[in-house]
Amino acid sequence: MSRPLPIYYTFGNHMHWVDMEWLWGYHVLPGSIHDMLRFCHETGAKGNVNFDGVGYEKLASEYPEALSELRKAVQAGTVEVVGASYGQPYGALHGGESNIRQRIYGVRSAMRLLGIRPRTFWEEEFDFFPQLPQILSGVGFDGASLFFQWTWHTPEIPFEEAPVVLWTGHDGTTLRAATRNRLNLHQWPEDVDVLLSQLHDQSKDEKPPLILQWLELMPSPDWMCRSQVLLPKTKELLSDPRFEFRFSTLGEYLRTWPVADLQPRRYKPHEVFHGMSLGKNGDLFRRLSRKAEQSVLDAETLAAVAGLFGRPYAQWDVYPTWELEEAWRELLQAQHHDNDECEGLCGHIGRFSYERSLSLSGHVLNRTCDLLSRRIDAAEGDLVVFNALGWPVSDTFFHPVTGEPVVARDVPALGWRSFSPEQLEAKGPAWELKDGGAIGRRGEIEVVVDSQGRIAQISSPEWPEGALEESLPLLQFSCIEGGQPASFAVESISIDPQSLDLVVRFQHPVEGGIRAFVKLPADAAAVDVSLTAASLRRPDGGMNAGLQTAFQIRGSQSVVTDSPYAVHPIERSGVFKKKYPTGDWMTSKQWFEDVVAPFDAYSLVDLLAEDRGLLILHDGSPQWFHDEQGSVRNLLTMFDPWDEEYWIDRFQASYRLIPHGPLSHSDRWRAAQTFLRPTRVAMKLHSGGDLPASFSAAQCGSPHVAIAALYRETLESGRGLESYAASSFGVDYPYVVRLVELDGVGGPTKLSFAASVASVAETNLMGERTGDGINLDIRPFGIATLMLDLIEGRKQNRDLDAKREIWATVHRL
Repeated sequence: MSRPLPIYYTFGNHMHWVDMEWLWGYHVLPGSIHDMLRFCHETGAKGNVNFDGVGYEKLASEYPEALSELRKAVQAGTVEVVGASYGQPYGALHGGESNIRQRIYGVRSAMRLLGIRPRTFWEEEFDFFPQLPQILSGVGFDGASLFFQWTWHTPEIPFEEAPVVLWTGHDGTTLRAATRNRLNLHQWPEDVDVLLSQLHDQSKDEKPPLILQWLELMPSPDWMCRSQVLLPKTKELLSDPRFEFRFSTLGEYLRTWPVADLQPRRYKPHEVFHGMSLGKNGDLFRRLSRKAEQSVLDAETLAAVAGLFGRPYAQWDVYPTWELEEAWRELLQAQHHDNDECEGLCGHIGRFSYERSLSLSGHVLNRTCDLLSRRIDAAEGDLVVFNALGWPVSDTFFHPVTGEPVVARDVPALGWRSFSPEQLEAKGPAWELKDGGAIGRRGEIEVVVDSQGRIAQISSPEWPEGALEESLPLLQFSCIEGGQPASFAVESISIDPQSLDLVVRFQHPVEGGIRAFVKLPADAAAVDVSLTAASLRRPDGGMNAGLQTAFQIRGSQSVVTDSPYAVHPIERSGVFKKKYPTGDWMTSKQWFEDVVAPFDAYSLVDLLAEDRGLLILHDGSPQWFHDEQGSVRNLLTMFDPWDEEYWIDRFQASYRLIPHGPLSHSDRWRAAQTFLRPTRVAMKLHSGGDLPASFSAAQCGSPHVAIAALYRETLESGRGLESYAASSFGVDYPYVVRLVELDGVGGPTKLSFAASVASVAETNLMGERTGDGINLDIRPFGIATLMLDLIEGRKQNRDLDAKREIWATVHRL
C-alpha cells in the first residue's frame, strides 16, 4: 500500500455585522462563532475567522460572552483572525485613504478586543488592487490569500498551479500568498465531490499543498451554510485513506514556505475582474463613498490646520477626534461589499451610514471654515476660499450673494486665500448657438456640438486638428430594452442664462431623458460634462444591456487608468463570466453573460496617442470596457437582477475632459483629485482678523510626490503598539501626513511646514516608528507617513480652576 499523500486543510469563516445582523438578527455573529467552533471540534481542523471589524465591536457590546469564546479560540491557536478590515470593502471601488483607514481601524479593533494583531489577509469578497500589498504590509501583515469566493459576484484572478506565490505589489512590496488553484473549495458540500475526484493527481514529490475552503457558517434553517450540513461531507474528505491531512491556520501554512522558494507574481489590473454589478442604479453608492471620503478628508485637513492658530477652537478640544473618527467608522462600514452587492436588500441602511458620515464631517467642515473666516484679516464682503488639497488650485463657483459664476485663482495648498470682489474673475460667456448646434471657445480650447447634440470635436494647442475620432462623437447613449437597442435623440440645445453653460436635452422614444450640461471652465483648459437622467425606462438585466456612452480619440494607441493610490497602464484583455438570478435571489436558477475586456477606473481614464492624449476624469462611474477599435465605453447605469425589483430610474454623472501633451502620472492624479474635491467658500461678515489673508500649512518639494492626507491622532491610537512614534513626543494630538509617490521615480523628498517642528518620525501606517527626520527618501510608488509634533498646534489648556467661583456658589442665590 502506498504512503498517504500529505496535504494541509484549513477554512475561512466569513460573516459580518453589516447586512447579516441587520436582516437576520442579533444571533448572527454569536451563532457563527458557535458553529465554527463546533466545526473545529468535530473535524479537528484549525480555521480562520473573517468578520468585519465593526462586527467585533458590536459583539463586545451585544454578546460579550460570544466574543470571549472567540478570543479564547484565537489565543489558543485554534482560529486565526484574517482579513481584519473594518468594513470588508471591495477595495478597488474606494479611495486610497479609505483603504488605509479600513486596515488601520480593523487592526485596532482586533488588537483591542481579541488581544492579537492580525498578520494574514484573506477576504471573501474581491478586495484587490495593485497597491494593496504595500498597504497590508504597512499595518503589519506578512501573508495573504487570493482565493475570493463566488457568491453574488464572480471574481476572477489568474489560476495558478503553485499553492503559494510571492504576491508583488505596485511598489515591489511582497507577501506570501495562497493562490487561486484547483484545491480551492467553496462553501457547498457538493463541491467536495469534485475535489475528491481531482486529489489523486497531486504529485507526491511536491511540498504539501493546501485545501483552502470558504465557509459562511450560521446555524439557521434560513441559511444554506451550517456545520450540520457541511460536517458529513467534510468528514468524508478528511477520512480519505489516500491522504494524510494536516491542520493549520492560513498564516501557519504560509510560514512553512521560505520566501526564497516562491515565484514572484505581479498581477496586472487587466488580468483580474471584480465580478460585481458595477454601474447599478447609476453607481449611487460609489458616488456616496467618494463624496463621504472627500468630505471627511477635507474636514480633518482643515481642522488640523485650524489647530495651528490656538484658541478659540472650532470645538471644545484642539481637534474633533471623536467626530472625525466616527465619520470614518460610518463611512468604512457603509463601504461594506454587501452594500455594493445587495443594494436592493440592505443598501438603505448603508445609505444611512453614508449620510451620517457626511453629516458629521460636514458639520466639522462648516464650523471650522466659519471660525477661520471670522479670524482671517479681510474686508467685509470678501470671500475666503479654502483648499484642503496638497497643491495650489484654482476653482469656479457661484458667488454666494450674486449667484454669478466667478473664478478664484491660485489658492495655496492646505490653506486658504481671501478674495476681494475685484480679485474674483467673472466666468464670462463661451458658447454661441450655430447651425442647429453650438460652438464654445475659452482660452485655447474649442468645442463643436453638432445639431444632434453630440460633441463632434474638441480642439486645443496639442490637438489643432481635433482630439476626437470623427466617427464617434461624444454624448451618444445606448442600452438594451426588451432585447432591442434603445437610444436617445436630441430634444433641444440652449444656453443656461445663470451658469452660461450649454444645455443639451436628450429624450428617450418612450419616456425619460438625459440632460447634459457642457461647460468650458474658466479655471482649467478642459471641457466639463454633467449628466442628469430622470424617469429612465429600466434596461434589461446585466452589464451588457446597461446604459453606456463611448469615447475615442484619433489614433488611439494605449490607455492609462487609476486604482487606489496608483496610476498605471491597462491592456485590452479578457472575457469574464458574470452571473445573475432569474428571479428570487436565493432560490431561482442563475444565468451568465460574457463581459468582454472590462476594466475599472477609480477616477480617471487617459486615452493616449504617442505623446498626447485626452484625459477623462469622472466622479464615480468606475466600470469601463475596452473595444477592439480603440474606443472605451463607460457604463452609466444598469439594472441588477440581484436586486430583484429594486431599480433607481435616475442618476447624475460628471466628466472632465482634458486634451493634453506629455503628462506624468502625478499630474493625472492631481487633476483627478482637483476635479473631485472642489474648494470651500465662506464670506467675511465683518472686517478684520488676526490670521493672514493667505496661508499654506505645508508644501512638498517633489513634483512626483503628493500630500494625500493631513490629520491628527491621539496617543490612544497607539494603544498596544510598543513603538508608536508619538509616545516619545511628550505631547498628545500628533500630526500625521500621508505622502504618495506616483511616477515611479522615488528619491529625496523634502516637506516644509508653516509651523515649528519639535519632533518628527517616519512611521508605518499604524504609526510605528520606522525612521527619523523630515527629509524622506521615498521609494518608487511608495506610500509614506510622517508623524509630527508642531509646536503651534499643541493643545492650549485653559486655567479653569481660576474660574471656579463662577460655578461654586452660583446656586446659592
